Amino acid sequence: MKNKLVIILAFMFGMISISCENVYLDTTPTASIDAGSAYATTKNAAAAVNGIYRSFIVRYLSSQGHSGHPAMMIILDHMGEDMIIGTTAASWHVGETRWTAHRSDVNTMAQFPWEMYYRIIGNANIGIANIDKAVGPAADKNTLKGEALALRAFGYFNLVQLYGKRYDALSKPNAQLGVPLVLEPMTTGLPRNTVEEVYTQINKDLADAAALLTTSRANKSHINLSVVKGLQARVALVQQNWANAAKFAAEARAGYQPMSATQYVDGFQDIANSEWMWGFDHLEDQTEYFGGYHSYISCNYNSTVIRTYPKVINSLLFSKIPATDIRSKMWVETPTAANSVVPPGGVRPKFLNQKFRLPGVPSTSAMGDVPYMRAAEMYLIEAEAKARLNDAAGASQVLFELIKTRDASYVKSTNTGQALLDEILIHRRIELWGEGHRFLDLKRMNAALNRNGTNAIASVALLYDVAPGDVRWEFLIPRREINANPAIVQNPL
Repeated sequence: MKNKLVIILAFMFGMISISCENVYLDTTPTASIDAGSAYATTKNAAAAVNGIYRSFIVRYLSSQGHSGHPAMMIILDHMGEDMIIGTTAASWHVGETRWTAHRSDVNTMAQFPWEMYYRIIGNANIGIANIDKAVGPAADKNTLKGEALALRAFGYFNLVQLYGKRYDALSKPNAQLGVPLVLEPMTTGLPRNTVEEVYTQINKDLADAAALLTTSRANKSHINLSVVKGLQARVALVQQNWANAAKFAAEARAGYQPMSATQYVDGFQDIANSEWMWGFDHLEDQTEYFGGYHSYISCNYNSTVIRTYPKVINSLLFSKIPATDIRSKMWVETPTAANSVVPPGGVRPKFLNQKFRLPGVPSTSAMGDVPYMRAAEMYLIEAEAKARLNDAAGASQVLFELIKTRDASYVKSTNTGQALLDEILIHRRIELWGEGHRFLDLKRMNAALNRNGTNAIASVALLYDVAPGDVRWEFLIPRREINANPAIVQNPL
């Protein structure tokens, strides 16, 4: 397997070879080619790296509701308190909402992110190991290697947040178990590294990527230096390294302008938006049809999910949005045919999502682009980090620069301390709704899940409270990995 590379779909990277009942790692994938050939030239290598990006958005485990990283974005918001299933007709992502799916080691939600992010890592490892030998311009090799390093870091950053305990800057080194660090093409099962060790590798990979990349690129679907700095800002925020979080966030958003009010109500489906830093550019030959991001999160795609149980916002959060704020138009408190868009026969629950909207009413195409990273997030990271550094003036100025583009009536905050931090975090919840941040934000801040007093439907949600530090903040490692890898241990049950 060391000489095999999956260009698009077939490589199931697992760190294990054969379980007693199932072949988990396909040693002769039908869509693979020899790694030496794939990385013989920089042109071939570019196709291989494109395949890694493609693996972000394919279906995993043949499950329509688990189509790659965009599906994880939706799921992680369902696991918070701000994105709510709007009716009792729900079928997809109910177990995730109830926090039961990721706590069963045989459930799709234990295996899906493990398989996806290790597939990204495994293919990135092949690229990192082979690109220096490729024939082609040195600048192209630097770009491809930098992207592979950043993709590996992205994979580990997601895995360690899901399967490990939260990073605690006051408890360094964080000796709690993270995930196995596999840094070269291999299939041998390895033990779990500590959370500290995983973050050390993530930061090294991102620093190495930053040294190789520039801000130039052909398409926003690929990682460049700005995106690497954005990832560094995210990692620093999780590690409570406030100075680096503020620094990298400011550097990351350089050159990106907040979108206009007109763009804000345009449906969040076009990667050409001036504020988008990185995303999936949804081309016609790459559709996931009813499994795509907009098939689950848009307000007007003509799918069962959108017609019968669309997404709604937490009513308590919605009540904090001023009417003068353009973001108040992203949801409708009392929807009617005149003030909301739904597909034919679609229900209109209160606080209905209108943020994600595809062209056409109804839309018969799920071809919307997916926002992996926006400049708004960088403003909010910088503001939060400065507030936590007790730089109230700096934090309020950065917040003002962003929010004035959302609300012309917004006045620079005079809050300080916890009140300023709370204000920033409310804006973060409003701004990034549906983009996959809430569960991980709660976990990194050691905050409780609290759905009390919201419009969550009791028979759907079931779960209303989870205390900080509860074992349910950790995903269980999939049973297939446990069975096949004697070196690994399970999270607390």
